[in-house]
Amino acid sequence: SLLQESEKRVRMGNMLFNRRLGTSTEDGPELVHQEDGGGAQPKSEYRIFKQHMYGGPRGLGDPTYRGLSKMEEDPMIPQRMRDITRTQLCVDMVKEFSECSRREGFRMAWKCREEKDCMVQCQKDWFDNPQFVSAVTEEYLNERSHYRETGIKQKRYNRGAFIMRDIQSDPPLDTTGEYRPQKPQGWDGSYPDGPPAWTSYRYD
Repeated sequence: SLLQESEKRVRMGNMLFNRRLGTSTEDGPELVHQEDGGGAQPKSEYRIFKQHMYGGPRGLGDPTYRGLSKMEEDPMIPQRMRDITRTQLCVDMVKEFSECSRREGFRMAWKCREEKDCMVQCQKDWFDNPQFVSAVTEEYLNERSHYRETGIKQKRYNRGAFIMRDIQSDPPLDTTGEYRPQKPQGWDGSYPDGPPAWTSYRYD
């Protein structure tokens, strides 16, 4: 019946999905035989996600893969850049605008225009800085590769809120005024002999 055929297709789809994720309880055949007498052929693999998202030392993905998906390129990296400028690099401007907004209430639209323009300009200057874009991307990629290598996940958000960086003990800028990527948790203990092969960045 149509219902039985539909249920069969759903079961087959679930089996394929589970096998690709490594959660299936049955191995299934490794070869498929052609009906035209062509003999046994290797089983074709149709993965739901890209190859680099499978495998690796812990089955969490390939740590050496350093590309970005469209979702990571936008909105993930730009959102991280906004949060970093807001909480680490443009702190004074954000504070002044927030204080003005609380003080002026509904009049903030015209009373706090100068403070808002200063805050927006500060963030825009960082967004237009190629070194900042590159450093934030490096920060994210190192966290992702570190997780795939060790299983240690760096938590940057708590219930949607960006976790503040301790800018006193871990300043966001180096001596030249450029952004310093934040070190992932467990980094030093995981790589005592220096950076792993998939990055050359040193958290000095």
